Order: sequence, then C-alpha cells, then structure tokens
Amino acid sequence: MTSGLENASTGLRFVGRRPQLARIERAQDSALSRGQQMVCEVVGEPGIGKTRFVREALERCVPAVPRAVGTCAPDERGVPFHVFRHAFTEGQPLRRGLRLGRFTGETWMESAAAEPPGPVRASDAQRFRTYQLARRLIGLAARDGLALVLDDLHWADASSAGLIAHLLRYPVPAPLLLVLVYRPRQMATPMPFGPPDFREQTDAEPAAHDRIELDPLSLAEVAALHPHVDEAELRVRYNVTGGNPGYLAALPGGPASDGVDPIREAQGAWLSDTVVAVLRREWADLPSVELTCLRAGSVVDAPFAADLLAAIAQVPTARAVEAGWRLARLDLLRRVPGTGRFAFRHPVLRMAVAQDTDPAWRAEASARALTALVELGAPPTDQARYAERLLALPNGRWAERCVDVLCQAAQEIRRETPDLAIRWLRLALRALRPTAGSTQRRRDVALALAQITGEAGNLAESRALLQEIVPLFPADPQGRRAHAVALWARVERLLGNYPEAAAISRRELAALPAGTTPGVGYRLATEIDVAGILAGRRPAAGPPDALTGDPGVGSAVDRAGLLAVRSLAAVHDGALDDARGLLDAGARIVDALPDREVRDHPDCLTALGLTELYLERQADAARHLDRGLTLVRASHRDDGLCQLLLGRSQVAYHGGHLTTAIGLATEAGIVARRIGSHHLLSFALAFEAEATAWRGGPRDDDRAVALARSAVGIATDLATWCGRTAVLALATAALLSGDPATCAELVRSAGGDSRLSRLQTTLRPMWFELLSAAALAAGEVAEAEQQAQRAMAEADQIGLAGQRGFAESAYGEVLLARGEVPAAMLHLEAAADLFRAGGMALRRSLALASLARAAEAEDQAGRAARARRRALELAGWCGTERVGLRLARPVGPAEVAALTDREWHIARLAATGATSRLIGRQLNISPRTVEAHLTRIYRKAGVASRSGLVAWVARLDDTDR
Repeated sequence: MTSGLENASTGLRFVGRRPQLARIERAQDSALSRGQQMVCEVVGEPGIGKTRFVREALERCVPAVPRAVGTCAPDERGVPFHVFRHAFTEGQPLRRGLRLGRFTGETWMESAAAEPPGPVRASDAQRFRTYQLARRLIGLAARDGLALVLDDLHWADASSAGLIAHLLRYPVPAPLLLVLVYRPRQMATPMPFGPPDFREQTDAEPAAHDRIELDPLSLAEVAALHPHVDEAELRVRYNVTGGNPGYLAALPGGPASDGVDPIREAQGAWLSDTVVAVLRREWADLPSVELTCLRAGSVVDAPFAADLLAAIAQVPTARAVEAGWRLARLDLLRRVPGTGRFAFRHPVLRMAVAQDTDPAWRAEASARALTALVELGAPPTDQARYAERLLALPNGRWAERCVDVLCQAAQEIRRETPDLAIRWLRLALRALRPTAGSTQRRRDVALALAQITGEAGNLAESRALLQEIVPLFPADPQGRRAHAVALWARVERLLGNYPEAAAISRRELAALPAGTTPGVGYRLATEIDVAGILAGRRPAAGPPDALTGDPGVGSAVDRAGLLAVRSLAAVHDGALDDARGLLDAGARIVDALPDREVRDHPDCLTALGLTELYLERQADAARHLDRGLTLVRASHRDDGLCQLLLGRSQVAYHGGHLTTAIGLATEAGIVARRIGSHHLLSFALAFEAEATAWRGGPRDDDRAVALARSAVGIATDLATWCGRTAVLALATAALLSGDPATCAELVRSAGGDSRLSRLQTTLRPMWFELLSAAALAAGEVAEAEQQAQRAMAEADQIGLAGQRGFAESAYGEVLLARGEVPAAMLHLEAAADLFRAGGMALRRSLALASLARAAEAEDQAGRAARARRRALELAGWCGTERVGLRLARPVGPAEVAALTDREWHIARLAATGATSRLIGRQLNISPRTVEAHLTRIYRKAGVASRSGLVAWVARLDDTDR
C-alpha cells in the first residue's frame, strides 16, 4: 500500500473507527458465506486516514483472506487499467494466498491492449468485451475469496473507472470484497460509482454496496493518538487541523518534526520533507499559470478574491479567476460559500505550498500583497500580517510602509485585542532605526505604545517609555506634549507615586502655551486633584479658568472628569452643596455622551460613582460604575478596571451585598497584582476585609484581620487614602473579632485627633459609631455616650440619612447598655428607618436586631417578633450571620456587652455542656480556636471555669431562643 499523507509520519498507532471496521468485517463475512461480491466505498478528506483505515481493516477483520491492493497515481492516468495492473501484476509482491500464474498477467496485458490508445474511441461492444474479460479474470482470482483494494481512485484512468462501474453493474460471481478508496471532492461527481444500497442493514445481512465516510477524529481520540503531547498544545493542534489525523501528524512539532509552534507560519516552522513530497504530487504537474496562482495564494493568510490573487501572481484578473476555478476543481482550493473568495482546503496544504515556494519569490509576493491591499482599501488589520512578515526579513526595503501599516492596525484593534496591538507597535518601533531623520516617527510610535501598554495594565513599561519620550516633545498649542505628560502622571498615580504625579502635572499645566486646547488643561488639573485626594491632602485649587470658557470640541468628557474629581474632593471635605452642584454638572455631560466617547475615560466614571455613593445616591453610583465596567471589560483596559471594581465593591458593601462586595474586591486584588499597583491592592484587601468581617462566619474573624493587616502592610504611607482605609478596615475587623482596645486606637490614629479631622467628613458619624461600639465592648459606657454624641453632632452638620442612622444607632446602643430600654427603642427604630432611606440594608438589619432585643426586654412580643422577622430577612439577603448572633444576646450588664456576638454564641454552647471539639465541629473551627475564645470569655465574664460560665450564662440567658 503506497504511503499517503496519513502515513508520511511513522509510529502512530490506529485509534477509533470501531463501527466502520465492523462494517468492513460484516461485508467480508457476507462475501465468504454467500459466495458473492460485496462493495465498500471508503471516502473522506485528504489525510483523514482512508489508506490506514483499509490496511487496519484488512489486518484485523480479514487476516486469512488473500488480498490485492492497487493504487492510482496522478502521473499514470494515461495507462489503461493501471490500478488493476498495479494490483495484480506490476511491481507488487506476491499476496498471501493469491496464485498469479502466467496466464493472469498475459490476460491483463491483453485487456490493456484491447483498449485503443490516444484519441481513438473504442466501440461500446469492444469495451464491453474487454470489461467482461477483466471480470472473468477477477472472478478466477477470487474463486477462493479475495479482498481487492483500489486506492486513490480520484487519480484513476478512464478505463479503470469504467471497469469499476461495470463490476458494480455486473457483480463478480465469487466471494470478492471490493474496496474503493477515493476523495469525493476530487472526482467528477461526489458519487461516481452510483449511490450505495440504502436499504436497512443488519448484522446478518449487510448491504451489497456500502459507503463508509470517515469523519475527523474526536479530541479524545487525538489525545489517545498523541498521549505525550501537552493538553493545551493538543487542543490548539486539534483546532488547527479539525481532527484530521494526517494533517495532525504533518504539523510542525508533531511526530514528523521537532518542537515548532503548530500555528505560526514563521521562519523555521517547517513541515517535514516527506510530508511536502507527498503533498507535492497534487500540484507538481499543474500548468504554469495555475501553479503561480497556487503559490500566490499561499502568501495570503485569509480567503482571497481573484483580484488580489491576480495582483500577487502578476497575471490578468480573468486568468486568475479561471485558475482559481481550476484549482477548486482539483480540490487544492475551495470556494468560500457566499463570498466569491477562495481558500486552501486546509492550512497544512497552504504551509506545504509555501514551503515548496522560493523564499525570495515569497518575499516579493508579500510586498505585492501589501501593495494590493493598500490599493484595494483593505482594513489595516488585514494589511498588518504582511507588514509583519516583511519586517522579519533581513533587509529594510519596506520598513517605512510597514511601520505605517502596523501603527494604523494597532490603533484599530487596540480595544479588542490590545496584546496584538502592542506586539505590532513593538515591531514597528524596532524597525525604526534610531537615526536623526526618524526621531519624530519613533517618538510618535513610542507614545502610542506607551498609551496602549498602560491601558493593558503594563504600567512599568508604559512609565519607562513615557519617561524617555516626554522630553522629546516640544511644547505645542495642539497639546501633544501635554497629552503625553497627562498619561505619564496617570501612570505614576496608578503606581502610587502621588507626589510625582502631582508635580509633573502642575509643572506642565503652568507651562502650557497660549491657545492650547482646553482638554489637556482639564486632564492635567484632574491629575493634580486626584493625586491630592489619594495622598490624603486637600487638592489645591486649579487655575481660575480651569472650569470656565468654551470646553471645545472633544473636551466635554475631560471637563466632566475634572468636575467629577472636584465634586469628590468637595464631598470629602463636607461641602455637600458644592459637591452636588459639581456632580450634577459632570453627570449631565457624561450621561449625554455615547459610549465611544466615554470608554477612554474610566476615571471619570469612577469619580462620579464614588461621589454619588458618599452622597447616598446608590442607584446612580451603581449605574455609572456598571457602565464603566462594561466599557473597560470590552476594551480590555486593566488600568481602569481595578478602580471601577473597587468603587462597585464599595457600593455593594454599603448596600449590604456582602458576597458581591467580597467577590468584586477579590477580583480587584487580582487585577491590582497583575498591573503592579500596590496601593490599589491595599484598597482591595481592605474592602475585602471589611465585608468579610461583617459576614461573620466562623472563620471570617481571623480571615478579616489577616486581610486588613496585609492591607496595612502594603500601604507604605498610612496618611494616604489607601493607608487610612486599611487602618480603618483593621479597626473594624479588630472590634468584630473581640479586640475593642485595638479598634479604638486604630480609629484615633487614622483620624489624627478626637474629632477625627483627617477622616472624610461625610463618613465621620460611621467612625464615631465604631468608636462608641468599641467603648461599649470595653465596658466604658460614658466614653461610648461621648462618641455617640459626637456622631450626632457630625450627622446634624452633613444631613445624610444613612450617616444620621449611624448616630441614632450608636446612641440607642448606649441607652440599652444603661438600661434605658424605652428611650433606646426610639433611637433604634429611627436608625432602622434612616438606614432604609440611605439604602444600607446590613446596618438596618443590625438596628432591627437590637430593636427586637429591646422590645423583648420590655415584653412587647408583637413588636419584637416583627423586628426579629424583618431583621432575619434582611440578614439572609445580605449574607451575614451577625444578625442571628446578635439576636441571641440578652440585654444585660456591661460584661455582656463586652462579649462579641461570636463569643456569646460560644458561651451559650459551652453552657449546654458541649466540649470544645464538639463546638469546633459545629462551627467549623478548630478546638484550639474554641479554647482561645473561651479564655477571653472567662476573662470578660469574671469566671474561672466552665462551671462558673454555666452559672453566669444561666443567670443572664433565661430564655430558650
């Protein structure tokens, strides 16, 4: 059996095809048992494994039956009956069990001689006699059983095809299994030997004429065929070849070659010589025009039209069209349905043709392809592949033209596939040699590369490029230098270098030439203000005209960004009227702009969302932040993704969606690590710690403290916004884990003084409430009352419902600790209503839990039940266990308030007689952790043993809730 593409690589074992093998076996059994001819057509794509399948079928299914195998060849189409002569006489070793006498060979010679050569046409009667003679010969050879395989019949001569048709019409009266192997697409008709027998087949009675179509292998079968190939690489290879085993074996890096990427058709990615030799038979005898067009097609990466093919092959378009259809009839090319374009039937065939083409001719052809695509107005992304290929050549003849193409293509795909855009720009930058004449061009390419690498999250490379090229830009009214400086400042700010970001922005803003477009001024002023906010300082006022005058075309979103940042600064300082005015002006601009004009300004949407959050406009905050997330995800912008995720996490946290807040903060941490921003990572860890602490699971206390400590460790300067956020997250986690002293110390250190003047004005009531809770946990009721009063005073000044709720809640808890339950209930009910108005579901559920406990202490069962039910509903919606734990606490003396919710839960479990191991199993914590909790409980309760704890709990907890 001659070697086909599927046999060009040795050492591959046979896998799959079990049902098809069984059909061959049934056909052979039927031929032997009935003594009649059975026909099996084996068809499929080139390389699908037809020859290997037939060989495997003969070896497995009919090993004892004599066989004869003939193979057609493209250069022997003029030899009559060649495939039969090849099977029975010429150049073939003696088949096992098949007796070939002298008369057999002479008869085949006589049959060949009976077929008139050349243009002379045999009469029907003469042809019929010749076919009958051949039929008798085959019948003699098959009298004891024979498997006759005729392979590659798509290259068969007319006499052989006619004889096969005759045998199908007049079957041989002998036990003959006739196997016909061919490629249907390369035949004159898809079913050249007529349709198969479509009557229902059974194991006992198979069809006399069967057609077996071999499909591609499945991924599992390919894995079995190549067990030592890495799974990821195997999947890539499978996608390239479509499961065709011949092409899979032929790929570079497969069994036929060593270690080359199977997809990239770059220098060094070669098919084996054996594979190319096997495939070359299909185009070796083509006329010159068709061969030139075939080689020209191998230069093109995508389906190509005839006009492009004509330009590359340098032939008239009409000739290219004609050549394309001829090549399609030979199944070297295939027409792409509905397009009028052509493509190679398989990428491996294209690789083989390209490898068989002179490299110098291919280089010139690539240049012609690029020129033709430019003239035809093809998209720059289609042109870029040829530019990339030309720049890889040692000479630089096409450098300038290729650099232009690559830069245009990079700008076109920067949002969809930034990695590819970065690769093209790096290649363009390398192609521009540092000469005096190329300085400006290199500067422009480097700026584009710096911008896209920064947007993709490679901040370090972006900063290095900007530091190198910014000094090369002269000051200009068009603002190109100012634009580059604004990019540089933003990268420095994302990396946490706030003083550097502010300094370079301020210096450039002061040096802007007269008549500079307003947009760059807005951007520089925005960077100054953002850097000031993040550094923990009040931003200095911008230039007097920063927000006046005509913003100009294209500057509206830059103006909105500055308005949003200044509104954030105003809300930070408690100037809420100013903040609302600036916010509304900025939001009107952004909401009126289409996405295409907003997508490159994620910081604007982040500032809007945060300001709206702090003004307790949570729906607007979620809308702007979600819009930003949608845009940056679609644009693959890691530089803006992290900040938007952090903002959205805070919206979820303040709204009580703890699981969502944790998930968003975790994703933000992943992005922050990827882009190398430590201060954004500190924010992410702090936000995750806060939400985890309030979730209140058995292991959440320790995890929240660990996360917050990591956030504090990463924040190099605790005076910055991220530093204070980390400290306050650790304070929250410390209080909820039972360490009120540390909580109070951390809040005061972050606030700077007793008035917490360093902390954001609009959030001070929340932090005073935290101090009040810490004082209650430490048994300092008077201190707690003082902090609650401060919370009330701050809430009165800012007038935000949610912050007023924190103050009311703090004062209600103080009154509960003092035993003034009826007065406490008024404040707690007011807190619940205010939290509802502020959209703070978690804090509302906690206020309702305290209200329920107070109502129970006053024997107001109905009111307590309503508050308890609503608190538990909200707790389930928020995903917190804190509410259920708080509802189990009695309203009692100061030592009860000193216990955390988790500690009181463990104390009640221990009072039932449960061991530390049993408690740990119930709460999913270790017995050692239980013992640590019990040690703190003994100290706070003033008892020395479990028996004392049992009596203490029984005295305070006389209900069975």
